[in-house]
Amino acid sequence: METSWAIIAGTVATLLCVVAALAEEAPAWPSSEGCKDPAIAQAMEAVRAAIPTAAKDPTRPVSHFRPPAQWMNDICGALYHKGFYHVFYQLNPFGDTWAAKGSSWGHARSKDLVHWEHLPIALVPSTDRGELRCNSGCVTLNGQGTPMIFYTFVPEAKGRKREQWAAIACDDGLRTWRRLDQNPLMAAGKGGVPADMNAGWSDPFVFRAGGRTFATFKSSGGVVCEALNPELTAWKFAGRLDGVSGECPNFFPLQGRWLLLRSTYPPSYQVGRFEFEAMKFHMDGPSGTLDHAYGPKRPENFATRRGFYGTNVLFDAKGRCILLGWVIGFEAERGWNGCMSLPRVLTLDGDGRPTQTPAPELAALRGRHTGVNDLALNGRGHVLEGARGDTLEVLAEFELGTAKAVGLKLRRSDNGETAIVLRYDGRTLDAAGTPVPLTLDGKQRTLTLHVFLDKSVLEVFINGGRECVTRIIYPGQDDLGVEAFAEGGSAAIRVLDVWLLGSIWP
Repeated sequence: METSWAIIAGTVATLLCVVAALAEEAPAWPSSEGCKDPAIAQAMEAVRAAIPTAAKDPTRPVSHFRPPAQWMNDICGALYHKGFYHVFYQLNPFGDTWAAKGSSWGHARSKDLVHWEHLPIALVPSTDRGELRCNSGCVTLNGQGTPMIFYTFVPEAKGRKREQWAAIACDDGLRTWRRLDQNPLMAAGKGGVPADMNAGWSDPFVFRAGGRTFATFKSSGGVVCEALNPELTAWKFAGRLDGVSGECPNFFPLQGRWLLLRSTYPPSYQVGRFEFEAMKFHMDGPSGTLDHAYGPKRPENFATRRGFYGTNVLFDAKGRCILLGWVIGFEAERGWNGCMSLPRVLTLDGDGRPTQTPAPELAALRGRHTGVNDLALNGRGHVLEGARGDTLEVLAEFELGTAKAVGLKLRRSDNGETAIVLRYDGRTLDAAGTPVPLTLDGKQRTLTLHVFLDKSVLEVFINGGRECVTRIIYPGQDDLGVEAFAEGGSAAIRVLDVWLLGSIWP
C-alpha cells in the first residue's frame, strides 16, 4: 500500500509540474483567432497542440529563447525597431524535426533581450505559388524605414530554381507581413544574375556601404546584388565577394573594419577591409573559429552535430552589435528541438579579433548567490556548498600557479563520480569533450570562465569572450553540484560566483 501511495504521489507531482509548465507557456503563444491567413492559423494551432508534449521534458532550457514546441533552427532575421528587439527563426510548426516541406518563419520580440514575447508566425510557404518552404535570410529597413523580410523561396517543382523574395511589414508591431508584388526580386537570369546560378543559392543577407545597399548569399560563389531603388524592390547583379562560404553569411562593418561570419563547421569569421566600388573584400585581418561547438572539424554523422550555428546580427539603439545563433544537437522526439543562444555583444579587441560577451541585461535573471574568494586549491577540489542547480550562471577566475590543470565540474553527482567537466591544461580547454585551443601569453597566468548552464544547454565564455564554446549536455537529473579543482600542483580561485538563473518566461 505504501508503495502504491508513493507511485500515486509521484504521478500527481509530475502532473502538477506539467500543469504549471502549461500555465506558463500556453498563454504566451498567440491565438490564431482573427488571423486572416488560414495557413498561418493552421501553423499556429499545430504549435499549440504540441505544447503539452514539449512541456513534459525536464531538460528543456528555460533561460534561452525558444518556441514553446516543435522544431527551431536558423536565426533567420534580427532587427531592433521602435524599442523592441525582434528575432525571426526557422520553424517547423508541424513537427519536432527539420522539414523539407513547410518550414516557416517564427517571430518574437523583447524590450530587454531577456524576456521574450511570442508573436504570430511571420511567413509560411505560399503553396498556391508552388512554394515548398521559406528558407533563411534577414530583416532590414528600406529607404522609408519600413522593415522588410528577405528570404529564399524554395520551389516545390523540380527543375525550378530558388529565388530571392521579400515581404514588408503591414503594421508597426510587425505582427503581419505581405509578400511584395514585385517578387521574385532576385532570380537566376534576372537583372544580370548568372543564369547558371547554383540551385542551392539561399540565405540572403543585406548590408550597406557608401550609401548603397547590397545582398550576398550562400552557395553562390560570393554573388552580390545591389538595390536600384530606396524601396529595395529592384536589384541587379553587382559582382562577387571573396571569402563567402558555408551558410547564413553575415557581412557588416564593425569598429572601422568589416566582419564576415560564416556558418561553417565550425562556424568561422574573417576580419578585413571592404572596397565597395571594386566589390573587393581584403581579408587582411584575423580569422578563426566563432564558436567551438562542433570541435575542430565537421562531424562525420550529421545527426550528431551540436552547438552554435545559423547566426544573425542586429545593431541596437546603444550602437551595440548583438550576435544571435541557433543552438542544436538536442535529443529527438521530445516535442521540441532547438533554441537560440544567449544574446552576445560582439566587439573587436585591440588585435582586431572578435570578442563575444553575454549581454549584461542577462544579470536580471540572477537569483540566489553563493561564492568564495581567494581560495587555495592544492592539487584537490573544492565543492561549493549551497551552489546546486541545473540552471546556473558561474563566474570563475583561476590563478594557475604550478598546477598542471584547473577547472570546474558542473552538474556534479554527490559522490563526485560524474560531472560536466571544464578542464584547462595550459594549451587546451576541454569543454565536456570538445577541445578549445587556448594559449595564454607568458605573463598571463589567469583563466576566466563565464558559464551559463541551462538544463541541457551549456555556453562558456573564456577570458572575456576571447573564445566561446556551446554544448548540449544530458547529465543525471539529480547531479546538481559545483566543484572547482586543480591537478598536479597549486592554483587559486580568485573569484567563484554562482547564481541560480531564473526563467525568461513570465
